[in-house]
Amino acid sequence: MEAAVTALTRRAFFSVVAGAGALSLAACSTPASTPLVLGCGEPGGSYLEFGQLLAAATASSTAVSVSPLQSEGSIDNLRLLRERRVDLGLSLVDSAADAADDIVAIGRVYQNYLQCIVRADAGISRLADLAGRTVSLGAPGSGAAATARRVLDASGLDPSSGAGPRTVERTFRGAVDDLAAERIDAFFWSGGVPTPQIAALAEQVPVSVIDTTPALAALSARFPDVYAATTIPSGVYGATRAVPTIGVANLLLARADLADSLARALVDALIDDAPELVAPDALGIQYLTPASLIDTSPIALHPAAELRYRERYG
Repeated sequence: MEAAVTALTRRAFFSVVAGAGALSLAACSTPASTPLVLGCGEPGGSYLEFGQLLAAATASSTAVSVSPLQSEGSIDNLRLLRERRVDLGLSLVDSAADAADDIVAIGRVYQNYLQCIVRADAGISRLADLAGRTVSLGAPGSGAAATARRVLDASGLDPSSGAGPRTVERTFRGAVDDLAAERIDAFFWSGGVPTPQIAALAEQVPVSVIDTTPALAALSARFPDVYAATTIPSGVYGATRAVPTIGVANLLLARADLADSLARALVDALIDDAPELVAPDALGIQYLTPASLIDTSPIALHPAAELRYRERYG
C-alpha cells in the first residue's frame, strides 16, 4: 500500500480518494465568528503549513474557522493546550501519548518522517557514526527532539553516557544553516517529504539521509504501537535510492471540553477538504482517509468527533 501511495503526490492521491464531488466547508458564505487557535510549528515545517491550509479551507465556513499559531512543535503545543492558550494543537503521537488525560483527538492527519540529515562528505553513513559528532536534536519543545533522544537511546548512543554524540537543540532554520556552515555534523527533523528547506540545502550542499530503522525494534519494544517502518522515496534530496526510516503519525488534538459542534465541524473539514489540506509538492503517506482518520490510538477521539465519523462513514 505504501509503495503505491508514495508513487503519487499526496494531492493527486487524495483527489482520487475524495472524489470530484467532495463538498467544501469553504463554500459557505458567512465566516464563523471566532476562529479556533491551532498550535502548529516552526516556519518551513509541515505543521505550520498544514495549519495554514486548514485555515484557508475553513475561512468561509459558518461552522468553524482556524487561526494557525507558530510554535516550537508538539511538546510546545501540548503545553499551550494545557494552559488554554490554544484551542487545538498538532502533535506527534509519541509526544501526545505522554500528555494529560484531558487531551483528545479530532483525527490522525498525516505521517511524519524522522529525517537524520548529514553532509554527504561527512563520513556518516549510519546512526553509529554519530558518536562523537555534534548533532542537533531539534528545537526546544519540539516532538522531533523528543523522538531523536529516544532513537539515540535505543541505538546505544545516549549522549549522557559519553558513548553518543554531542547534542544541541537548534530551530529547524538554525540547524539547516549550521549544517551548511559545518557548525554541526547532523540534525534530526520530523516532517513531511520533501521538506522544502532541506531540498534547498541539498541544492547548495550535497546531503544524505541516514537510515534510522536500526533503532525501531528497541523503540517498539519500549513504546508499542507508536512507531512504524516507512521509506523516504528515491529522488528526495538527491538520493539515488529509497531510504528506510521511522514514521510517526501526527494527530490534530483538542481539550476534552471542546464544544461538540466544533468537533463535528472539524471532522467535516478533514473529510470534505482533504485534497486542499495536502501541500501540492508533498510525497508520502497521508492519513486523511476514512480508515486512518479515526485511528488515533493511544489518544481517544473526542466523543462528538467519533460520532461524526460514524455518521459520515457508517
